[in-house]
Amino acid sequence: MSTTGRPESSDAAASLAQQLREAAFVRVIARADGDAVAAAGLLARACAATDTPYQVSVAATRGAAAERLFAGEDADVTVALGFDGTPADASIGGETLTSTAFAAARDLHDPDRALALAGVRAAGDVPEGDLAASFERRPGVGLPVADLADGLAHTTLLHADWSGDDRQAGALLAELDLPAELDDDARRRLASRVALDATETAAPRAVGALANVLRPHATPDAPFETAEGYADVLDCLAVGNPGLASALAIGVADRPAALDAWREHASATHVALRTVDPARYSGLVVCEVDAPAWPLARLVRDSRADEPAALVVGTDGAALATTPDGPGARETLAAAVGDDAVAGTAMRARTSETDADALVEGVREVLSE
Repeated sequence: MSTTGRPESSDAAASLAQQLREAAFVRVIARADGDAVAAAGLLARACAATDTPYQVSVAATRGAAAERLFAGEDADVTVALGFDGTPADASIGGETLTSTAFAAARDLHDPDRALALAGVRAAGDVPEGDLAASFERRPGVGLPVADLADGLAHTTLLHADWSGDDRQAGALLAELDLPAELDDDARRRLASRVALDATETAAPRAVGALANVLRPHATPDAPFETAEGYADVLDCLAVGNPGLASALAIGVADRPAALDAWREHASATHVALRTVDPARYSGLVVCEVDAPAWPLARLVRDSRADEPAALVVGTDGAALATTPDGPGARETLAAAVGDDAVAGTAMRARTSETDADALVEGVREVLSE
């Protein structure tokens, strides 16, 4: 549920806006996910609009965020996005950081609504109020690019037999014989076939996960075709290329470079998902892969697992994805490896730890309590 408009969120936004307005230099530390990076971009653009110098960086864990904040003695105001208990002058917490950042930015200038919407969608949330009214939802699939074969092959918001393969995705489109200019009927036919392919042999949970990619919000004036596609790019880059993710959110990144990084990250994710053989325990599935752990953990949870938690140990650390009625992801992982070694939310969390045996033992012990 979005926090937009809640009293505590409004108070936090107003307080943060005042701090930014009075600061001579602002340092923003964002959690490594699309929501936090989008929130950082909104605050950075607000600083730029008011001629306030700023610096944005991305931290993978709470401990790494704290170190950067302690090092930020040159900043009048330090802002932590997605990290509780850090020595920041201001912080935004909760499940959807972008909502509060958007409200704070609006006190200073006219913020980028497409970026705000992308952050909300990256959090798995839906927009409310005038942010929702600013964009049209249309039939179809939420991709970042107009080239459907490219978008379908590389989106990490779902997985099907053609995922990771432009040629197979192109063959699907040829079979559908869609018109060159898509109308709503063509978009519906595409969405129906994509939904069928993504759920035919997947776990039942895959059906619900499609809500994050079907009937997308069109963003014609943004760098990417839809808010959902924008969110996908931000989420992948936040983990695999945080500097590029920050530049994208601030509005200074090279779009082709961002898309290339997204494709590379997505391709490795789909190859790993296709070949992985999860180990299954009570309440947990575990995968060890030679690929990034996120967003693979979410895809394992949604398409390969009947258990409420999926742990993936990859090349860049580990990620835990859980269901809404399952264990808290951040709390579980923090209890297993230590609070400073973790960052995340109630349904997804990451750590830089890579010792698979210790991670599995620790998470299983926490879940059994």
